[in-house]
Amino acid sequence: MSIAKVSVITVTVFVIIYSVLFHTGISQTILSYAFLISPFLMVWMVYSVLKDPYTYPELKENEEWGYSDKAKDELGMF
Repeated sequence: MSIAKVSVITVTVFVIIYSVLFHTGISQTILSYAFLISPFLMVWMVYSVLKDPYTYPELKENEEWGYSDKAKDELGMF
């Protein structure tokens, strides 16, 4: 599993837990610390996604966009 996937899953779980705890009335101290570390987690997630080393396939001569999960013949008309 790539670091980008790990960071996205981690931050998503953190945000879900934070929002659930916010509505349960947990201690304001815990929520304050979670709120203070959330920008660092978001920056880590964005940085790891932007620096993901995955190599995407090159586009051919007449292609405008490439999809790595579908063949060109399967796309059909939009």
